[in-house]
Amino acid sequence: MRTQRSRSIGVVVATPVNLYSLEVMGQVHEHVSSHGLRLSVWLANADGSAPDALQALRERSVDGLIYTTAVDHMPELEADINAGAPIVLMGRTIRGVATDTVAGANVQGGGRVADYLIQNDRRKIAWVGGRAFSPGREIEQGFRKRLASLGSPIDESRVVYGDLFYASGEQAVEHLWNSKSKPDAIFCVNDLVAYGVLDAARKSNIRVPEDLWVIGYNNISISGWAAYDLTTVYQPITDMARISVELLLQRIEGTQGPSPQRRRLEGKLIVRGSTAHAPAEPQ
Repeated sequence: MRTQRSRSIGVVVATPVNLYSLEVMGQVHEHVSSHGLRLSVWLANADGSAPDALQALRERSVDGLIYTTAVDHMPELEADINAGAPIVLMGRTIRGVATDTVAGANVQGGGRVADYLIQNDRRKIAWVGGRAFSPGREIEQGFRKRLASLGSPIDESRVVYGDLFYASGEQAVEHLWNSKSKPDAIFCVNDLVAYGVLDAARKSNIRVPEDLWVIGYNNISISGWAAYDLTTVYQPITDMARISVELLLQRIEGTQGPSPQRRRLEGKLIVRGSTAHAPAEPQ
C-alpha cells in the first residue's frame, strides 16, 4: 500500500451483532490482516446505514469499506459509490447501482432446496423470508420458480415475511401451526430464523423431523451443533471475505479496470437431522 494510505480497512456489519455477523467479521479480519492491514468495524443502524463509516472513508481514516448491510434506497451510500469511493458490497446487492459485489448464488440455492423437498415428497411447504434484503429476495425467487416448475407452486397462505432474526422464526411457527394448512416443511431465509422455528416447534411439541422439516440458509457454525442439527445451504463465507478484500485492495490501488466486478459464489445443501437425513446432493 502507498505510504499516504491509512493502512486500515473498514467493515460494516449488522446490529444487533449475531452469529453470522461475527463469522463475517472474523473472516474479513483474517484476510485484511494477511495483507498487513488493520480492520475497523462499524455496526450498522437498524436500516443498514452506517454514516460514520462513510464519513471515515471520506476523511481517509480508512482506505476502503466492505459493506455487508446494504439495502435498496440508501442515498448516501449510493452517492459515494457513484463518486468512485472504494466500496465493496459483500453478501448484498443494491438494485440499479453498479459497484463491486461478492455474494452467494442465492437463486440457485433456493432452487436446490425446492428440488430436495419435492424429491422427498414434501408438498405442504412454507417459506419464512424477508423482502427488504437482496439475499432474501433472491433465495425466494429461486425457490418459488423451481417449485412452480416442478408442479408444486407455493401456497401463499404458507408464506410469512419478517426480518432476519430469531424472533421471526418463533412468530412464523405460531402463525403457521395455528392455520388451516399446517406445513410439513419450513424453509427459512437464514439460519437464525430457522433456530427460532426449531425452538418454537419444541415449545409447541411439534416433532422435528417427524412432524415438520426445517431448513435454513448460510450454515453458520452453530447449525452443526446437536441442539439444532440444522439442514441448511452452505454459504462460502471464507471465500466471499477473501475475494471482497482482494477486490477492495485492487480498487484502492487503482489496479482494477473501471467496470465493477460482480462475483457469485456457489453453495451446497448440507443435510442434517432437521430433515431426517434424507439424501442430499453429492458432497
